[in-house]
Amino acid sequence: MVSKETNIKMSEENSKSGLEGFNLDGILSELGSFGKYQLVLLLLLAFRDSFLSMCNFNYVFTAAEVDFRCKVPECESTDSSFNASWTAYGLLNTSNTCYRVTPLVASVNSTEHMGRAVCTPEDFAFNNTMACDEVIYENYNSIVAEFDLGCQPWKRTLIGTVHNLGLVFSFVISGLVSDKYGRKVVIVCTPLVVGIAGLIKSFSVNYYMLLVLEFLETALGYGNASMVLSLELVSQKRRVMFSCISDILSSFGSAFFGLIAWKVPYWRHMMRAIYTPLLVVVFYIFLVDEGVRWLLAHNKNDEAVRVLNKVAKINNIELSNKAKVMLSNITTVKNRGDQEGEQPPERLHLLSVLRSRTILLRVALIACCFICSTFVYNGTIINSTSVSGNKYLNFSALLLVSVPTRIITAFTLTRFGRKAPICVAYVLCCVFFFASAFVSKAVWWASVLFYLAGKMCSSYGMFSMYVVAMEVFPTKSRNSLTNIANTVGRLGAVLAPQAPLLEKYFSGLTSMVFGIVAIGAALLALLLPDTSKAVLPDDIADAEKIDNQLSEDQAAVIPQSVSVSVTQVKQ
Repeated sequence: MVSKETNIKMSEENSKSGLEGFNLDGILSELGSFGKYQLVLLLLLAFRDSFLSMCNFNYVFTAAEVDFRCKVPECESTDSSFNASWTAYGLLNTSNTCYRVTPLVASVNSTEHMGRAVCTPEDFAFNNTMACDEVIYENYNSIVAEFDLGCQPWKRTLIGTVHNLGLVFSFVISGLVSDKYGRKVVIVCTPLVVGIAGLIKSFSVNYYMLLVLEFLETALGYGNASMVLSLELVSQKRRVMFSCISDILSSFGSAFFGLIAWKVPYWRHMMRAIYTPLLVVVFYIFLVDEGVRWLLAHNKNDEAVRVLNKVAKINNIELSNKAKVMLSNITTVKNRGDQEGEQPPERLHLLSVLRSRTILLRVALIACCFICSTFVYNGTIINSTSVSGNKYLNFSALLLVSVPTRIITAFTLTRFGRKAPICVAYVLCCVFFFASAFVSKAVWWASVLFYLAGKMCSSYGMFSMYVVAMEVFPTKSRNSLTNIANTVGRLGAVLAPQAPLLEKYFSGLTSMVFGIVAIGAALLALLLPDTSKAVLPDDIADAEKIDNQLSEDQAAVIPQSVSVSVTQVKQ
């Protein structure tokens, strides 16, 4: 029943644009979803997205917290190592503090006192403290040590905040560019901007230069055009599956960031290792084709037909006669229109789309969902370096949990719809994070396991939110509207880098806050439309009818069930 309604729907959509009888979904089904063409595209997008993901979370390691201690002039000549034996009485018991035990006056005014060394317990007044004049770091791999930010922890977390603040501008810009000039422009250009800005950033001479470049990198780069292209490339039944496979491949790649940071710990060298490969994406100009749905929506029928024929040739598929006639007809319609001097259909301005009350409310709802989702998702990754165990392996493990998560996502979102799985995922997310917070530190492996499970659920919810956002907005403004909602939602990502500071007040408080915010995402998800059986809308009218269409589908099932029951009773 669904496929029949889909065909009717597509015919209605295309008749509006003069392409009567054209069924793109049917042609995409014939071309297949996992042929050679799609597999090559998946690998290309995975390479791009893997390194973009590494760069997007570079500050997790470049601005990682480093253990430090006060410099104690009275004792440094005795032993200047970081964990010297005299630190037991020369420093406070609290680690990473900018205060030390006050030395006695006699020991301060002389290098020796009564013929003995001045670095002994008797030379310090344990009841008094004083501010450090200088601090010494355990290592100098992070900008915290190189730019001396140990006693200014807010400057360290500010880097992540500025990074995510830049993404607010980035998603708006990339969304507008993607919808107006095509998905390919964003796919090729944003990695180049990120790569160049990141390489310059690796030569920063001070903290403020790095902060400015951090903002410019994210404000002018990034975007989610890869996911949009993935959703628009295949038929309705394969949308989620194809996007999940794309994300699995990029998760495998981005998980290597933990290993790269482990083997190349110095922040300048590490930056160059992850930003340089992005420059290769310039060759995608010749390797990646524009999205077919975008081409058709912008009256570029000839180019759309060329791409579809190219897919058929590479996949070694012979299109049916009906499909060939459809492709021939849309080319004829376009050529006839050009000869007769017809004006192309007017493109709706983004503000015109937002005049729709339904669309505006939908943008607001998804934006609120994104605020909760991005806070939990980004916060768990940033806080991974504070969880017990090896911080590099923890980071890689958190990214690798996306692999089984996407496999689960592919089956559950297709079988159980969109709304219910998202709600369940965030409720479980809350449970796991609270469990992680209250597990004894002696059983550190259990805490890590619960934390990973919570991250897995947050990853599931975040990806699913993106899928729903892509499915409820029209093609001509899909990326723009999704990114507007995502831009507002970046408020959560902006606050996420500050979350680890909560650990200073209460151990496990950060995980508890993640759990509370996850419940908010679960409640908001109850208001989302279930788009699992809906066709991707091409214009505002189609997008507004999604809820009604779903209601009609459900109503159509009930009479059939009643009819069967009545027949059985009569028999």
